[in-house]
Amino acid sequence: MNAGYVRLSRDDDKRNYTSIENQKLIITQFAAENNLIIDRWYEDDGISGYKFDRPGFHQLMADLDKDIDQVLVKDFSRLGRHNARVLLLLDEFQERGKRLIVIDDHYDSMQTEDDTIGIKTWYNEKYVKDTSQKIKRAIGARQKAGTLMIRPPFGYTRSHKDKSEIEIVPEEANYIKTIYSLYLQGSGYRMIAGYLTGNQIPTPSMARHAQDFAKGVISKHKIAIQWSDSMVRDILGNDFYTGTLRLQKRARSTVHGKDKRVPKSKQYVFENHHPAIVDKASFDLVQELKKKRIKSNYRSSHAQPAQPELSSPFGSCLFCKDCGSRLTPIRRPASGRERKYYICTTYNTKGRLHCSKAHLIEEETLMNDLIAYMKLCRNSLCKDITAYNLECTGDEKKTSVRKQTELQSRIDVLKKQMQILFTQKIRDLANAHGCEKVINESYDAMQKEILTQICESEKQLKTLRNSILTDTDKKERPQSALQITDRIIEMKTLDRRDIEILVKKITVDKDGLPEIELRYGLSHLIPCSPSCHLNRQENEIIYQCMNLILQSDRDYTSARYLSRALTDIHYPKSAKGVLPYIGLMLKAGILSQGSSPQKPYIINKNRFEIKKVMDTFIKNCCLV
Repeated sequence: MNAGYVRLSRDDDKRNYTSIENQKLIITQFAAENNLIIDRWYEDDGISGYKFDRPGFHQLMADLDKDIDQVLVKDFSRLGRHNARVLLLLDEFQERGKRLIVIDDHYDSMQTEDDTIGIKTWYNEKYVKDTSQKIKRAIGARQKAGTLMIRPPFGYTRSHKDKSEIEIVPEEANYIKTIYSLYLQGSGYRMIAGYLTGNQIPTPSMARHAQDFAKGVISKHKIAIQWSDSMVRDILGNDFYTGTLRLQKRARSTVHGKDKRVPKSKQYVFENHHPAIVDKASFDLVQELKKKRIKSNYRSSHAQPAQPELSSPFGSCLFCKDCGSRLTPIRRPASGRERKYYICTTYNTKGRLHCSKAHLIEEETLMNDLIAYMKLCRNSLCKDITAYNLECTGDEKKTSVRKQTELQSRIDVLKKQMQILFTQKIRDLANAHGCEKVINESYDAMQKEILTQICESEKQLKTLRNSILTDTDKKERPQSALQITDRIIEMKTLDRRDIEILVKKITVDKDGLPEIELRYGLSHLIPCSPSCHLNRQENEIIYQCMNLILQSDRDYTSARYLSRALTDIHYPKSAKGVLPYIGLMLKAGILSQGSSPQKPYIINKNRFEIKKVMDTFIKNCCLV
């Protein structure tokens, strides 16, 4: 049985290499001249000859051992463009006793007298490598000029007036902002994906299909109807949404090889290239949170993303001081309300053998302690943070002016190159004798490349100037760390975003006392450490308990009475929260257990004795 093999790929120059139909015609005519009939055809259309993982070729080689006797191809390049593999293939045909006829290269496996086969196969490989290098250089030049050659990501589209300009799709931009907001509120990839799918928000592929359909283009890409973890992860890690264009993120070292990541130092980065959907501060915070969550094995809370107020505000910054594991948020119904507290993960899952104490701390208590700490450090940080903000603002202005100057200088240089190129073109045309067409084509290509670079640079300069004007026209500048601190103190609560911005880490000891470490090294600027302040606050509450007992006209007291009295003097404590302080009063001999529910705790000491205990307590605890 005689078989014909034909192949055509995008690597081939259509002016030099014939189509599939023409290859079949050449093979059929040769077969007829030699009294042969082609019984079966094997075809690979649109597949490179440099790789041999081709379905038609695989089927041909599999059928060689069945009923194929002779194989006819137009030339060696149709068989393949990998020198070593083609030579091995020729040996394989001879070992199998099968005949291979290569028409244009005058090769017959039954007559191996041609010594130029290796040169021909080497040239075929050289052609595809040269083509690959030319394409790589052309793409690299456009990337270096800041040209986005692919489709903009979800949330953006190309302008209808100027295809080089990128515009925001408002509806998709809102979805992007929602994803970032949910992640900062404590939701993970899977929870965000479930929320988006549940609310019937279109996936990136659905949005792309809708855009193509509106333009009358039939899309061949697969459409994902549900959001996945990887979609959310890619959006959260793409700095394109901050207005930054990053090119040459991946590259191939060999023809048709695997893409490998390019180090960030070798990538082409163009800041302020297009309008931003996410501000730089939020993007940087998300990247830092991603690293922290991986390190701490973070899992988002069971709260629904549609109800972010139910998520745990302290998220991934709360740790056990003894074993170093993360504290797990727990919610339990208690007395008609929901009790929220945190407990050591190791203690909760493995027991006391692995961590001796629960390190339990109430969420309300922790929030009050953090607010109290912010009140303490606010005055100490005021001057430093104000100076820091002013310095940052100055740096931003200097950087922006410097970038404008660099872009303007680049535009001037490119325009000068255009003038020189135009002058040289006129000179060459004056001296040309029948070569005008070649000269025009050469200079037109060079001029087009320079014009593209000028347009890209002018677009970046325009975007940068517009962003500066927008910042100048704003009535209120973005909130500084000092303004955030003042707002927190005023509102007496923090949301997840505030905590992630201000707090680096909170460790809780075995007694449930937190030690707070702020970001940016701000804790080192405060003369009083968080633990010292919190211990001082505890001592103040103990002192106030003794003072309330001292001022009482009754010979007994109760947890309910002390709870209400402490709350009235701005030390909010529940009746259950007062019990540890009553325990200290019992140990000091100020109180003793009563015999009836009406008088739960009897006052043992008189006022003079209580006053003496209070003075000693003040002296030992350095209270003023």
